[in-house]
Amino acid sequence: MIGAGIIGTASALRLAQAGLATTLIDWQEPGHGASSGNAGSISAESIVPIALPGMLAQVPKWLMDPKGPLNVRWRYLPRAAPWLLKWLQASRMKTVETSAVALRGLLHSAVDEYEDLLGPEHSARLIRRRGQMILWQSPDQTRSERAGHALREKHGVAMRWLSADDITDLEPALAPVFARGLLLERHGHMIDPLATVAALAAKFTAAGGIIRKARVATLDRAATGATRVVLEGGETLHADRYVVSAGAWSTRLLARLGVHIPLETERGYHVTLKGIDGMCSRPIMHADKAFIVSQMAMGLRVAGTVEIAGVDAPPNYDRAKLLTGHVRAMFRDLPEAVAEYWMGCRPSVPDSVPVIDRVLAAPDVIVAFGHGHLGMTGAPATARIVRDLVLSRHSNIDISAFGIHRF
Repeated sequence: MIGAGIIGTASALRLAQAGLATTLIDWQEPGHGASSGNAGSISAESIVPIALPGMLAQVPKWLMDPKGPLNVRWRYLPRAAPWLLKWLQASRMKTVETSAVALRGLLHSAVDEYEDLLGPEHSARLIRRRGQMILWQSPDQTRSERAGHALREKHGVAMRWLSADDITDLEPALAPVFARGLLLERHGHMIDPLATVAALAAKFTAAGGIIRKARVATLDRAATGATRVVLEGGETLHADRYVVSAGAWSTRLLARLGVHIPLETERGYHVTLKGIDGMCSRPIMHADKAFIVSQMAMGLRVAGTVEIAGVDAPPNYDRAKLLTGHVRAMFRDLPEAVAEYWMGCRPSVPDSVPVIDRVLAAPDVIVAFGHGHLGMTGAPATARIVRDLVLSRHSNIDISAFGIHRF
């Protein structure tokens, strides 16, 4: 198993629980990549893909606004352009409908499955079931928003519309700036994503799994035709099965196997206001400005924005500092606090549906990445699918939509 984020760690745990000798390899400790810095929302009914009808008209405005929710570094634009074009193509309603069905099957039982993965003690400590709010300051719906609501209604998402008074009743610390909202009742929330991954990693080792802190240099086929992993330093590893779950770095590893997937890095930022407690009882998405606020064990976390700049560019923490100003306008009396800034690389494919499949050219290689904004939510079901692929078992959901060759 290559990659010890939430996807890789959960998958490794399921493999070890199935009785398979499993080694989890990453250059960082489990969960210390993109998994550590997200907002912790377990978005069990987030069936709406990122690309939606009507977004094409908004893209020029976003790109010209350095404080907007989408930023592309101009030097990187030539490399990002093919992916951005595919992303816009994925906003066609036919593709959106297909993505919604796939996401529904992958995500709908996420909260319950986390309780099974973690066990009762860790689940009670780390998971909350209070839903999630999406709020709008604008009273008018955009075309993209209308498309998203239609998808939710079509697929029976448990939701409740909120008036301005409803919003205040549910979250009294909010400033009275929101005209309307939506409560997604089946969503959950983890109060410490890094601790969640650490708990899964501990269960993995207790089940006999091995964690190796090492950087994978290459994944390729030897002259004999067998797949092999070569670590930095030259050590070669062989196994019966290989699972690539290295997030935004996955396609680099797969290139030598002839696998080319339109994967881009949606770099996300957060600011954690250390020690602040009691400002909100559930994750709250500010839809107009595209960020989410969550109460974490360590403080109030504000996460969001999308920056397209690849995995190698240094962080631009001005993006995170923008979030501090946004959240102060969102609450009535937000206390002063030490701000901790962070940037992580979301691995995203244009249609918002992750890639979970076997590589045809190398049948002993299985891939599981591309979850974008939904890695924490998609991890439990992805772990089941990976286990079934490794064991050559039939999955209990239709996995054709996650195919590696659909692009």
